[in-house]
Amino acid sequence: MNISKGLYIHIPFCIQKCKYCDFVSFCGQEEQYDLYIDKLLTEASEYKGENVDTVFIGGGTPTILSVSQLSKLFSGIYKTFHVCNGYEFSIESNPKTLDNDKLSILKEYGINRISVGVQSFNNNELKAIGRIHDAESAYNTINMIKKHGFDNINIDIMLSLPGQTEDSLYNTINTAVQLNPTHISCYSLILEEGTKLYDEYASGIYTAIDEDYDRRLYHTAADLLKNSGYERYEISNFSKSGFLCRHNLKYWNCDEYIGLGVAAHSYINSRRFYNTSDISQYLKGNFHSDDICLLNQTEKIKEYIMMRLRLCDGINDNEFFDRFGTYFSQKYFPAINKLISGGFMNKSNNSYFLTDSGFDVSNSIICEFL
Repeated sequence: MNISKGLYIHIPFCIQKCKYCDFVSFCGQEEQYDLYIDKLLTEASEYKGENVDTVFIGGGTPTILSVSQLSKLFSGIYKTFHVCNGYEFSIESNPKTLDNDKLSILKEYGINRISVGVQSFNNNELKAIGRIHDAESAYNTINMIKKHGFDNINIDIMLSLPGQTEDSLYNTINTAVQLNPTHISCYSLILEEGTKLYDEYASGIYTAIDEDYDRRLYHTAADLLKNSGYERYEISNFSKSGFLCRHNLKYWNCDEYIGLGVAAHSYINSRRFYNTSDISQYLKGNFHSDDICLLNQTEKIKEYIMMRLRLCDGINDNEFFDRFGTYFSQKYFPAINKLISGGFMNKSNNSYFLTDSGFDVSNSIICEFL
């Protein structure tokens, strides 16, 4: 049986690299876009005929591509893969990279979920992290998407930005809620070495928000979203009923997925492997690294625990047994008992999941099992 996989496609191009970004992305390489799409579709041919029921085009900024380039990419996907009925097809975008023509081509090719990298509706915060848009253009972009008939929209919001306060975050979340998207993601800023923002922090230009204040901001966002009808289903992700991101759930459920493009990762037949991060090599057709990891049972269990404890549903004992032949409750009884006693974990309907206090220290908790 050919089980449906997820398909991730990486478009590594941007207009301008944000100050916090450490993703594999490149600016000022417009002349490479057509060749890159050609190579993407060549790589895709290795998986011809595979069933996929979620497609996620990320970046970078995929909507930096022209209408004709997007059309060529989408057409190639449908020719190469069997995109199953009831699919979810997502694309990431940024304000100022979408227009009516591009939205029309997205609609024509059946893209049914758009994720918009807003990050903040505060202009000072946007400027501090090097975004190319302002609050007004973000607001207008989402309204334009809605006018084209897209009814599954995600807004990305960032926490702990330079100068961010509880009031400014409240205003950002409130503005996002007023736009009535189906999904909102809230991620804390992480200072990564090699980024402009890290250099500003290291030189004293920017003072990082401490962990306690970061948690206060997170709870401000989570409470407001809950009160506005958004259910938290993963540490950083909130959705209206029926609009959970099915593609990302493949990662959190440790299901199989195919990754295409520079630096893309795949998980197929218990093997984890990834593509080169060197775009010059990728454009020569040297797609894959030689580093292939065949996961054994112990490694699969650890990954499953690490990913599933991010979800509010947590780990179901029977599902764990069906997958691994042992019960989570028995294999990890001492750790589970300790966490429940400490108020960091609960049990309900044979499932074990983190409490709000547990989510606040989730990295430490996951280490208890790893």
